[in-house]
Amino acid sequence: MSARTLLLLGDPQQLPQVSQGTHPEPVDGSALGFLSDGQDVLPPELGYFLAESRRMHPAVAEVISELSYAGALHAHASAARRHLEGVAPGVHVVPVEHVGNAVDSSEEAAQVVHLIQELVGAGWRASPHGSTKALHDSDVIVVTPYNAQQRLVREHLDAASLQGTRVGTVDKFQGQEAVVAIVSLCASSAAEVPRGMDFLLNRNRLNVAISRAQWAAFVVFSPALVDFLPRSAEGVAELSAFLRVVEASARH
Repeated sequence: MSARTLLLLGDPQQLPQVSQGTHPEPVDGSALGFLSDGQDVLPPELGYFLAESRRMHPAVAEVISELSYAGALHAHASAARRHLEGVAPGVHVVPVEHVGNAVDSSEEAAQVVHLIQELVGAGWRASPHGSTKALHDSDVIVVTPYNAQQRLVREHLDAASLQGTRVGTVDKFQGQEAVVAIVSLCASSAAEVPRGMDFLLNRNRLNVAISRAQWAAFVVFSPALVDFLPRSAEGVAELSAFLRVVEASARH
C-alpha cells in the first residue's frame, strides 16, 4: 500500500494461475489482464511488450503472433538456425475423422503415435554450431485438454514403446518446451464437447499448447469440430482464431 511504483511481469495471453476460490468481476482476472483491458498487447503508455521469442522457430512464432499478440511477436534470429531433417517448421494441422467422442479419441491417439514414430530418428540440430543428433521420443510432448485423453494417449504410447514422450494437459506444460508439440483436441464435434467450445478453442489455451514447440507443432482434430455456429461474440472470436491457425498451416 505504501509503494510508489509497482512492477508487474507476466503474460495475460496465456493461462492464469489455478484458483481455488470464486471471485466476482473484476477481481477474478489478473492485474495485467485488467490493465490491458482486452487488448492483445499491453499499451506502450502502461509498460513494455517483450516482443522477442527465443523458443519458437519464426514459422511457429508467426502463427502465435497472429493468434494472440496482434502480429507484434517475432522470433529471435537464433531460433531460425536450428534444423530438424525432413520436417517443415511451423504449425501443421492433422484432420482425423471420428464420431461420438467427447473427452477422448482412440483415433487421435493412434494418429499421435504415428506422428511420433515418423519423427523419431530424424536429425535434430539445436544450434548452428552444435552437432546433429537423432530425435528421441522424449523430444516430443503431447498436449490435450482432457485427462481422459491424456490417459488414453499414454496407453497408446506405452504400447508402442514410446515411454519417453510426455503427455499432459495445457496447464501441466505451461512454461515448458519441446522440439515438437502435438496437440490433440479429441472431441468429434461441438455437440460432444462437455465444457463448451469456449473452453476447447480458447485462444489462451491454444497459445500455450502450440507455443511449447521449438520447431514444429501438430494440431490433431476432427474436421467436424469447427462445423458449428457460436452463440456469442466471444465464441465467434475464438472460432475465427482457430480457423486462422488452420489457414496458416495450409499456407505453409
